[in-house]
Amino acid sequence: MPIKSDKLGPGRLTIGETGTVQEFGSQLRKCQLEPDVDTEDPIPVLSGEELAGDDTIKANLTGSVLDSYDMQSLAVWAKKNTGKELPFEFVPNESTTNAYKIIGRVKIRPIGSGGDVKTRNENDFEFPVVADWDYVPVNEGP
Repeated sequence: MPIKSDKLGPGRLTIGETGTVQEFGSQLRKCQLEPDVDTEDPIPVLSGEELAGDDTIKANLTGSVLDSYDMQSLAVWAKKNTGKELPFEFVPNESTTNAYKIIGRVKIRPIGSGGDVKTRNENDFEFPVVADWDYVPVNEGP
């Protein structure tokens, strides 16, 4: 198989229900879906064998956003929506042949605001994925 490697972007990240969708793409400096697999310890039985432990798969949608200090900022939006479970759509690169998007639901948490004086600050976010996520073609609905 030949080597394939794409750059992140141009793409998009949207979060929210139809009619109240928030676009993160123009403020994002970093974005990724981070799966986390937790495997239970194996269970030993009398015969000396072991029953494999179950896997629990979770994920977080993480990234960094550029700060803006107005009432339409992502920090304000995240604070107003903290605790809500909303659908998301993350397209890493729309120009990739046969591009995919990642869809699912995340629980909104607050995003920090501020940083060093006289610099363009950015703050990290981490939204837990609350249901299974999927990879689908960009031109396909959820």
